[in-house]
Amino acid sequence: MNVTKTQGTSVIRIEVLVPIPVPVEQRARFEQSLARFLFGSDRVRPELRDALTAEGVDFNHLAALSQRPSLGVCPSPGAVEFVPTERLAEACKRHGIDLTSGGCVLVSYTYDAYEGTQPPSNSLEIRLKLPAGIDKDISDSSDLTQDVVTALFGDCRLPEQARAYLRTHGVDLEAIASRNAVALGGPDVPFTSRVSPEIHRFLNESGFNVDQYGKFDVREVAQTTTELPNGGAAWSKTTCC
Repeated sequence: MNVTKTQGTSVIRIEVLVPIPVPVEQRARFEQSLARFLFGSDRVRPELRDALTAEGVDFNHLAALSQRPSLGVCPSPGAVEFVPTERLAEACKRHGIDLTSGGCVLVSYTYDAYEGTQPPSNSLEIRLKLPAGIDKDISDSSDLTQDVVTALFGDCRLPEQARAYLRTHGVDLEAIASRNAVALGGPDVPFTSRVSPEIHRFLNESGFNVDQYGKFDVREVAQTTTELPNGGAAWSKTTCC
């Protein structure tokens, strides 16, 4: 698809450097699943449902609290809210970027980024392309880069309201996960996941270990463009705020 930048609309391009070989015929499903992983909200794995229920925790309510809290000012159904830190909001203001006018995220996938080289073993590398002006600020600041990653993908923790719910029940999630390591699949497996068990399983079976690539690293920040690598298509998502 071709998406152009219109007045009042900001386009953010995310290029994912795919660290595993994916057959061409599986790429459409893989890309949709990986996009859900990128923009998912961390939630406690269902393997811990019984253990948490025994502690008086309503697992379904915990799952509801684990969704990113909405600001409630975006009229577009299913839009991703881009919620900046104070310092990122200040940088956007300096460059005339209106965070309430909406925008679009384009996600493309590069499958040959690591030809002849070894991909990272514990992180998913991405390239960010951002509106003119702010791209220079962010490429010069690791803190601002992290702010953009957090605004797009979250901070890989349960939201505060979910953590408060567990604290109120006197639940130490790490301790429960440690006691139920076998059910999780091993002591090094995280006790949260960003996607449904079905998508989690599909990505793992495709060779993309969801738990292994839970960290996102920005390899490069540049000015945005609507031209995609090799003329490829992109998954798109409306953003608001």
